[in-house]
Amino acid sequence: MKTNLLASVFLLGFAMASSPMRAEDASSPLPGSLPVLLGNQSVRVDLGLTKNQCSQLDSIRAAYKADARLITSRHPETAVERKAANTALAELNSRYNAKAAGVLTAGQKVRLEQIGHQTLGGWMLFQPNVRQKLGVTKSQESAIDKIRVEADAFAGKLNRAFENGEIDLQDRLQSLREWRIKASDRLKRILTPDQKKSLIQMQGEQFKPA
Repeated sequence: MKTNLLASVFLLGFAMASSPMRAEDASSPLPGSLPVLLGNQSVRVDLGLTKNQCSQLDSIRAAYKADARLITSRHPETAVERKAANTALAELNSRYNAKAAGVLTAGQKVRLEQIGHQTLGGWMLFQPNVRQKLGVTKSQESAIDKIRVEADAFAGKLNRAFENGEIDLQDRLQSLREWRIKASDRLKRILTPDQKKSLIQMQGEQFKPA
């Protein structure tokens, strides 16, 4: 799985959480579709998953895909139907993320969060626990929140365009990916040199996708 595809999995969680669910939900340490992410062999090897864990995750992923197909196969045509489908997918994502996360050990969850850090970079500053670890000041917090408001508005705009049939899922993810790169650079510039070093240390050992 390439790095940009990993980013797509994490960003999908952000896009779905921004509308109609609360945007703060996207700040969880494990955003995105975990059943899909944890089905990747490179991620499994990096996390050191056991055969039993892989078997459990395979079952969860299969059930997740089956339930997701029930929603997407309806081919919603109106804005109301697409919004309802988006809500259903977001709720489905949240439910199955909890199931997948429950298979992991505490150490594996930490490592998965590190992979998230490497994939999303400065975007991780939206997470309150990350800001706390870095010791951001009130002025820095304000600057980060300003960008977060912009991110929520941008994601909401994309979601409405998707719900109205103006763009497809790939267009939405591509736009989010491009916005994330720019926002990530802006977020990093808010940090002091020492905070930037600490943020890099949070990434742990470099993840090498196959």
